[in-house]
Amino acid sequence: MLRELSRTPRHDFTERSTEFHAAVRLLQISVEAMLDIGSHIVAKEGLGTPRSYVEVFDLLGQSGVIPPEFLGKVRAMVRFRNRAVHLYGEIDAGYVYATLRDDLGDFETFVRLIVTRYLV
Repeated sequence: MLRELSRTPRHDFTERSTEFHAAVRLLQISVEAMLDIGSHIVAKEGLGTPRSYVEVFDLLGQSGVIPPEFLGKVRAMVRFRNRAVHLYGEIDAGYVYATLRDDLGDFETFVRLIVTRYLV
């Protein structure tokens, strides 16, 4: 669904559009799914007790599950998720649109990292 929304013309993607609100919610859910997977791995591997969502990814980074060069991206995803949940009136449509157009591959990267390490 996010890929489909990424094909929305820029001029139609505004903070007042259904596409914008759908994208924000779908991005939030996607990040939360990553956090759920990460939290499960942290607990299963005994990597520590994260005190925040960012720490889930920090612990995965420290254990080598997430490479250092990808850690900044997943931290930014958590910041977006927090904004979507708590500061939803302050989300910039341009940022969301750029994320749809340029960064959806980051979700696939995360999945690939997990699958490669734990399922292959």
